[in-house]
Amino acid sequence: MMIIRNLSLLFFFMLSMTPGKAQNNCEQISTLSLEKLISLLKKNDVPNILTIMNTIEANCGENEFTLRTRLIYQVINKENTDAIYTRYIKNKFDETLIKRWDNASDTDYQNIYAKNKKSFNFVPLRHPTDSLLKIKASAILNSPSYSTINNNDVAILHLFADDIDAYLNIMQPKSAPDKKMKERIENEQHKEKNTFGVHAGSFMPIGENIYFKNSFTGGLSYMSPFINDFVFDVHYKFRIHSNAPAFDFMYKDELREVASNSSHVVAVGLGYKLLDKSRFIILPKVNIGYGVIWTGLSETVYGEDDEGNETEFMQLRNVQTLHSSLGIALMRHIKNKTYIGVESNVHLVPYTWDGRLHSTIPSKYASLEFFVRF
Repeated sequence: MMIIRNLSLLFFFMLSMTPGKAQNNCEQISTLSLEKLISLLKKNDVPNILTIMNTIEANCGENEFTLRTRLIYQVINKENTDAIYTRYIKNKFDETLIKRWDNASDTDYQNIYAKNKKSFNFVPLRHPTDSLLKIKASAILNSPSYSTINNNDVAILHLFADDIDAYLNIMQPKSAPDKKMKERIENEQHKEKNTFGVHAGSFMPIGENIYFKNSFTGGLSYMSPFINDFVFDVHYKFRIHSNAPAFDFMYKDELREVASNSSHVVAVGLGYKLLDKSRFIILPKVNIGYGVIWTGLSETVYGEDDEGNETEFMQLRNVQTLHSSLGIALMRHIKNKTYIGVESNVHLVPYTWDGRLHSTIPSKYASLEFFVRF
């Protein structure tokens, strides 16, 4: 049985090392490796455990899980941990693991993992290997045989055992940056949540425009989590253009002069995080949506339902248009999910889209808005 088991492991590892497939096979190799690791960890089969770590790293690169496993077995074998410990801390894998423990304690942990498997190195939250490594870390800390291990190893073992407070209590006095670790980790966790925004600013024409001058603009928005590189948003914006000259608009087959005092737009957008560093995010974005110039006009429309009964309803008669924009948002994190920022956009609003409009209203505009996201 021992020979068969070793041959099967060897065959698995030979397949996983096929040239040109390393990146594509990462999730598959990780899944197969984790299945084998459970029994190997229970038996402390160190040679085969380390072979599996080599295989995962060959296909996926060095990550938090592989270094955590290597560190634990270096401590168990009383080997020097300096090299791996340095790489673990330099890559901020301690913050990655704290975030993992917090996500694993969430009741929605399965969905959290499913939405971004890659960020968890394709190791499912609450996986049995986590529990087994926690047990080993706790056993080392409570064993008299390891009473002389250095402070770095003691601290990291507390982290591996999911005793975050003990880890931070040892680490924080060592350097000023480590004292802010909790804050940085909490900031990353809040980036996983959607945010609402309240906007206010100025909307202005580009070039000569006799109809719309500088005007107040405001609105509301809903944005997807900042943890992702691509960020989606949906927004409603309005602008006030009081004392604007009347324009010609066809209403009930009659050309009328209409003086409007507001415009409105509902749009969807896509942004890409150009910068996400410290407390600042820079987000270029593009939006497209449906816009109207509010006329205050409506019309009763008559018809019949499926049973032949007469129906009637009120239908608004506004100037309709496509509303597209290209811009950039700069925001600063304040606390939890709260950000403040400024956003600048250029807008293309082709009012000629609506054939009922008989006045030539320019289509190019710019805006500058301040916002709060929470």
